[in-house]
Amino acid sequence: MELKELTEWLLDLLGIQDVKEIPEALMKVVKENNTSKYEKFSEKLPDMSTDWLQKVYQYYLADRKEKMQDYTPKSLARFVSRLAGEQDVVIDMCAGSGALTIQKWSIIPNQKFCLYEFDANVIPLLLFNMAVRNIECKVCHADVLQDEIYHTYIISHGDKFGVVKEMGR
Repeated sequence: MELKELTEWLLDLLGIQDVKEIPEALMKVVKENNTSKYEKFSEKLPDMSTDWLQKVYQYYLADRKEKMQDYTPKSLARFVSRLAGEQDVVIDMCAGSGALTIQKWSIIPNQKFCLYEFDANVIPLLLFNMAVRNIECKVCHADVLQDEIYHTYIISHGDKFGVVKEMGR
């Protein structure tokens, strides 16, 4: 699906008008565990090995100047995920929207993850990506360089989609 079509469809799914509203709208979806939105997303975009949200975020919302944000291409994420081997828990210190995690999960679907991300604006995309794929993980909005956690979320397995719980710090 082309970026323009994907973006327009996502705006319609979320009932918003502007791409800048995507993070807030996705946070609402995950906090409410809105399975109907997850269902529509997974029906329209059945290839769950692709980080569809990354495409939109990278083009419209990434802060490339100040935060030097750039996102991992699928091919590199797949390669790195294979290098990680088999672990009890895979840790991603710069999770972004979850591209690396999605590739690792594509190889080992029952893998558990601990994900850290500094940018609060991308956290809702990360949470949505994990929940729509029913990926069991802990997501920390954190500054890993300063060893400071601002907020934590737990995503546990649901029947079809992950269940997001906000844990605080």
